[in-house]
Amino acid sequence: MNDPPPSITAENSIVTQHAQAVWGVIVRILGNDGHDAADCLQQTFLEFVEHERKKSVRSALALLKRIATSRAIDLVRRRIRERNRIELADPDEVIATKSLLPGRQLEAEELREALREAITKLTDDQASAFVLTAIEELSHQEAAEVMETSANHLGVLLHRARIVLREQLSEYAPQKRSVS
Repeated sequence: MNDPPPSITAENSIVTQHAQAVWGVIVRILGNDGHDAADCLQQTFLEFVEHERKKSVRSALALLKRIATSRAIDLVRRRIRERNRIELADPDEVIATKSLLPGRQLEAEELREALREAITKLTDDQASAFVLTAIEELSHQEAAEVMETSANHLGVLLHRARIVLREQLSEYAPQKRSVS
């Protein structure tokens, strides 16, 4: 994983302290560290500053991770909409591009992309709860604090998120063998 762009990490102590952690969240969700990720990082810090002007912030890192998660998921949603427009225009081009990767690598990438797309089907709160606990590996209590909710409500959000994700990713689930 590359470091965040140097233009973003200059001067502001909040940026200096938390840019690497926020960058990690964004890259894990987007699956790359290109210009989109850099734009997402900038949007995250700009939105943080706006939020901080309106209301005091208990935990800068927690709020930054939540904003980064939302912005990155929004970007994935835009990518999916754009990809769908391209697939409608030229389906042969998409099939040829996908078939260039070796078997296992292709399967893993398809699963990662399917997960990204499935996360976009969740509500913002469900997506944040899932990303913070499953991808960022925060405890339920830590994620609840980040989301400014109770651990019980976080559990409900995770339960609902898992139902949607299970349905969306069912084709990737191992097939159960019937016992004769």
